Amino acid sequence: HLVITPVDGLTLRSAASMDYDFQRKRTFSEKYEYSSFDKRDKNNISSSLLRYATLIFEHTATYAKTIDKHSFSVMAGQTTEEWNYYKIGDSGASILNPVPENWYVSQATEDNTSPAADEVDRTRMVSLLGRLYYNYADSYLLTVNFRADGSSKFPNHRWGYFPSAAFGWRLSSEEFMQNQHVFENLKFRIGWGQLGNQASVGSGDFTQSIANDIYFSSYILGKSGNLAQGASVNTWVNPDGKWEVTEQWNAAFDWAVPGNKFTGTIDLFRRDTKEMFLTVSAPAYTGNLFPPKANVGTVRNDGLELALDYNAKLGDVDFTVGGNASFIKNELVALNGGQKVYGDRVISDEGLALFTYYGYEYLGMYRSNEEVGDYLYATTEGTYQAGDAKYRDVNEDGKINDDDRVALGNPFPWFTYGLNVSANWNNFDLSLFFQGVAGNEIYNAQRHQLEGPGNETVMSIDMRDMYSSANPDGTIPNARHLVNFYNSSRFVEKGDYLRLKNLQVGYTVPTNLTKRVQISRARFYISGSNLLTFTRYKGYDPEVGSGVDYGNYPQALTVMAGVNLDF
Repeated sequence: HLVITPVDGLTLRSAASMDYDFQRKRTFSEKYEYSSFDKRDKNNISSSLLRYATLIFEHTATYAKTIDKHSFSVMAGQTTEEWNYYKIGDSGASILNPVPENWYVSQATEDNTSPAADEVDRTRMVSLLGRLYYNYADSYLLTVNFRADGSSKFPNHRWGYFPSAAFGWRLSSEEFMQNQHVFENLKFRIGWGQLGNQASVGSGDFTQSIANDIYFSSYILGKSGNLAQGASVNTWVNPDGKWEVTEQWNAAFDWAVPGNKFTGTIDLFRRDTKEMFLTVSAPAYTGNLFPPKANVGTVRNDGLELALDYNAKLGDVDFTVGGNASFIKNELVALNGGQKVYGDRVISDEGLALFTYYGYEYLGMYRSNEEVGDYLYATTEGTYQAGDAKYRDVNEDGKINDDDRVALGNPFPWFTYGLNVSANWNNFDLSLFFQGVAGNEIYNAQRHQLEGPGNETVMSIDMRDMYSSANPDGTIPNARHLVNFYNSSRFVEKGDYLRLKNLQVGYTVPTNLTKRVQISRARFYISGSNLLTFTRYKGYDPEVGSGVDYGNYPQALTVMAGVNLDF
């Protein structure tokens, strides 16, 4: 049931109602002529064949040797991978006798298309790899790795070379640690390494191609105005793309107290993603229909990771409590010679976190036209009115324009944490897993539609509190004015949440009962996922991968029951 409430000429309509126009009233006496597609006055048929395959060949050889206190191993190998994809299709219409026996494209008498390979794709990669491991007296540990990867995605720079090394020192094995009773195990480790990435680019992102599609490459020939298919360059690509490289330093301590009642890890790291793949803007005169990709950025993540586990026994109950926490700062330290890259409601700029939300700082609403005039003294009259959004005039020039846009937050949490609890009592077992984040923001783009004029989606129930002359104390800006839907902090919300990700309770039947029916073990359990979520975010789900939420489908709450049987 939908209640239709007029608000100063704005009418809330159901999704099934006719479109409306705020500027004029539309008359519906005009006859609407349905197209042949709408009428479905002729049948149609399409057929396609899709084939894709992944081929992997791997060969490794390892040699290991122990001499007195020295242990070492050497590994060498190679891998070859190929991924290929092929699709072909055809279609037609007006099968004269549309019985199942005639459901073939060859039976179509109209709108036939010639069979063509609609999509063909193939990528290949060859890798050479090696590893050297050395251990002295189980106290000094050294690992050295090397990879050489060659990919067909990079026409001019196929090969990338990625070394890494790690050193570990088990201090608890040293003689000077033998008379202490604080640590049963204490290990220091330090590492450095590089990894290559090509997953985020397509096979043709760095290869120039010629398009011959009918939409962008057709020409008008003759006086008849008929279109003839041609060919054109839709986007000038960058042929010098190369491997994205992630380089990381880390230093850590692993420790455990006597009896392993407490174990923990402290890990400090710096991770730089260099030659990062991003789309770059080009002047319109270059003729680019789509933005090309290039290696233009370096992103730095500085962080600290902590882990702590506690194992204990309380009466007949054995339990373990484990927690982990990560503190990370994300920063774009280099980008395309300092030139900004704009995206969907985001900006990438040096000194900011990657994909920082960008727009105006929302200060509330103007409650009178006099307030508008006092604040925006240099703005054209009528641009802003009572009931419109009030944005911060950053440079205090009496008007709102692009110069007043600022950073509004970013999708990267500075704090990520988790908690595991497991317990066993007699034949019962219990496990819990909590997970959460803090310090990130979400751009709730869904509110752009739900709090809009209603010509895109059904309105939010919050629109009952929209500003109008009849409701001057409303908290939602006037939905009829475009200035109220600029990218702004009005739609940026805190993304903090704590979620009970998993819960499982089980019972194992005593073996003296199961053996009677030839079952060695029988366990019944009930489990659930995403059972509880604590958050102030107004959207469907605070776990938004991209940070911009268009009403992403929320993670399902699931409950399962089952039995494990061992015979």
